[in-house]
Amino acid sequence: MKGKEFYRTSGFKETAMIYGDTEDSFRKTARLINRMRHQEQGGTPYRTLQEATEKEGAELIDFLKEKSKRVLTRNSFTEEGQYKGSGQMDEGTSPVMMPAEQVMEELNKMPLPEGVDVSEIVANPVGYESPQHTTNVSIDDVTPKRQEEIRVKGGRKDEPRKKYVHNTIIHVESSGKKYTLTALGLKTALCFLVAFLLNNGLKWRRFQFFTDGHKTLMDTIVKMFAWKSNVGMILDWYHLAKKCKEQLSLTLKGRHIRNQVLRDIMPLLWNGLTHRAIDVLKAVEPNQIKDPANMEKLTGYLERNKLYIPCYAVRKRLGLRNSSSIGEKMNDLIVSQRQKHNGMSWSTEGSSALAAITALKRNKEDSRWFEQRTIAFKLVA
Repeated sequence: MKGKEFYRTSGFKETAMIYGDTEDSFRKTARLINRMRHQEQGGTPYRTLQEATEKEGAELIDFLKEKSKRVLTRNSFTEEGQYKGSGQMDEGTSPVMMPAEQVMEELNKMPLPEGVDVSEIVANPVGYESPQHTTNVSIDDVTPKRQEEIRVKGGRKDEPRKKYVHNTIIHVESSGKKYTLTALGLKTALCFLVAFLLNNGLKWRRFQFFTDGHKTLMDTIVKMFAWKSNVGMILDWYHLAKKCKEQLSLTLKGRHIRNQVLRDIMPLLWNGLTHRAIDVLKAVEPNQIKDPANMEKLTGYLERNKLYIPCYAVRKRLGLRNSSSIGEKMNDLIVSQRQKHNGMSWSTEGSSALAAITALKRNKEDSRWFEQRTIAFKLVA
């Protein structure tokens, strides 16, 4: 190679990057591989290993961008993931959902909140998808701390707001097979997702998204998948409950009042009766509210997400997913486990490169990439 650079074999990359860098620090990995090769003196410096890993990750990301671009172009999409055809790609096809008889059978077995009629739950706009004809997609951001471009000894007096690297992680699951995508930023990640779904021949299946309710994320998904009618989106139950608890703590005077309101609205939300929960919030006595602005914020949040709040109780009985927890777990496995320890900060390029290599390992594509410089971009068991 040029200068003092050495050619790195696929075996070296597997040992140093897959079993080393993605698990432990560059410094410890360098010590390990140098000891294995009996090169404690004059072996591979950890800075060299770090640069090699970042370069490998950058090449992988470039390949993914190019492959996604080719798949999108071949299927009449722009490079930004927008469909160039007229109307919707699956126009005229009807989604395959759970049989109504099966849904009603489970609904009739479960206890309902006092004063609630079965017809109210049936009227919920979120349907019950058939798992055999559905591709589940969980999306979330994970944000390790970003390095300062210039470090000032002793820190800065006017300490600026902390900055972060925004990695987006997407977990795709279909017919028992899975794949994890990662990219720097939501739009790039969604372009990868559209290309991946097309490349796997999944465009005729239902896409069921699970999110934490972030407005920008949900709006972007709706915009990116306007080309498809058979799309559903569900607000993760954990995040919905967490939002209500946090917002009511800021809104009401004391925990006793807050807990009483929670006892009233949580069973309603669990059964998908968002309109009833909003009515309960609006009926709270003014003398029990310490911050009306936060109450308006919570009711606005529920109004905005009404179309994405299903009857979680029926879904649970039918064996359908209510949670985006698998996306949260992928955040931990792909990024947080390696990049979010105390005191760690990363360059944007370094964080995204290491995340890409970790996802490569997770998808069992590392051998193919190191030896053939390509990836299958296909679901794996």
